[in-house]
Amino acid sequence: MAEYFKIGKLVSTFGLKGEMILKHSLGKKTSLKGLKAIFTEDRKDSFFPWFVQSAKVKNETEIYLTIEGISSKEDAAKIIQREVW
Repeated sequence: MAEYFKIGKLVSTFGLKGEMILKHSLGKKTSLKGLKAIFTEDRKDSFFPWFVQSAKVKNETEIYLTIEGISSKEDAAKIIQREVW
């Protein structure tokens, strides 16, 4: 678990194409530039990777995030409210 650290939580869907809003606690405005993957915890100490397609700043604490394999609002809704590592 030492190699993972919590950066925030997926709080809601945005639009119809699977975009989500990530509320982060990184302490500054960021677009996660260069970040290739995020992880969600499926079970205790079991993390699932999601590959980032795009990320853009919404405000100081939120990012619009599009990840591989999520292409609709319904797909995105399945992983909303999960912590992001």
